[in-house]
Amino acid sequence: MNKKTWIAVGVISLIILTVSVSVYRQVFAKGPSVKITKMIHEEISEKLMVPGTVKLQEEQVIYTSPEKGEVKEFFVQEGQSVKSGTVLAKLENPQLDLEIEQNKLAIETAKLKISQMDKQIKQLKDKERTLIEQVGKKEAKKQLDPEFDRLEMEKELANLDLKQANLQKDLLAKRQSELEIKSTIDGFVLTINKQVVASGQLANSEPLIHIGKMDGMNVTGLLSEYDTLKVQVGQKVHLRSDALTDQKWQGEISNIGILPEKTSQTGMPNETQAVQYPITVKINGELKDLKPGFQVIMEIETEKKMAAVLPIDAIHDDGNGSYVFLVKDGIIRKQKVKTGVASGQKIEILEGVTAKDRVVVNGPDKMKDGMEVTVK
Repeated sequence: MNKKTWIAVGVISLIILTVSVSVYRQVFAKGPSVKITKMIHEEISEKLMVPGTVKLQEEQVIYTSPEKGEVKEFFVQEGQSVKSGTVLAKLENPQLDLEIEQNKLAIETAKLKISQMDKQIKQLKDKERTLIEQVGKKEAKKQLDPEFDRLEMEKELANLDLKQANLQKDLLAKRQSELEIKSTIDGFVLTINKQVVASGQLANSEPLIHIGKMDGMNVTGLLSEYDTLKVQVGQKVHLRSDALTDQKWQGEISNIGILPEKTSQTGMPNETQAVQYPITVKINGELKDLKPGFQVIMEIETEKKMAAVLPIDAIHDDGNGSYVFLVKDGIIRKQKVKTGVASGQKIEILEGVTAKDRVVVNGPDKMKDGMEVTVK
């Protein structure tokens, strides 16, 4: 290879090296690419996110207890439609039957005593007429008045016994009527606890029969005392469920409790209790797949306002507060921010960013202050 050839090879190699260095500088020296955005002003709404439980709008949960009696017979089945007043089951109470028989005897005894007193009083009056003819009215009265007083007293006591027995009869009749368990609403029989009844181990906490209307449901939850000031009856509510991610429901607040429900924050005695108020939301429209007992999230829109916002993806948190990354002259700078209301995929910025700042919204996983970047 002659001298000219060596020179040509050297020149070509130098050109390749120069191009490679230039490409390297363009691709790598300026750092990874980032996508930026700027803060804008737009209308946002504050939303309360309240967990809730789906419940029937109208239901009847029936419990029984040993003092009332034991279940003798059921007259309905699960899934059956019932009307208000339908007899659902009947109890039996041998002790009550005995008391009713004793009451019948007490009433009959009191009536017999009164009848006997009336006969004795009549006989005494006949005796009085005969005695008046013999000894005169004054002497006859003197002799028979004590007997009249005794009979009248015994008759009065018998009348009191009869009155008391009749009062007892009314109480027993009421207890006897309670042996028939009746529906108080129009609805469907959701559950019947026949198996537990058969075992004789029905606990007071377990319902014997559960009836409900299936054409309407509510969601119940709890609000803090501060949040109750932001909502009102009739306000619209959006509902969603983690179990049915592809479905959403609409509702409106139908009731906000006047009295709070106190719940212990730690479960320990003498601990501070959180004061929360019950809230009820009526679900509107088609329920489709939603069932009693489902856990849902209630999104309650409480306030609309104009605000400076950034995408939520632009906000980071290191445990000491929120911050963003700004791009200045190709260098990332970490900037603390104060945030406000979150609305959808946007969040309100109260302090820390101006309208001219270029904020990183999409960058590498390990961004840090002072890193060189290339803006897309």
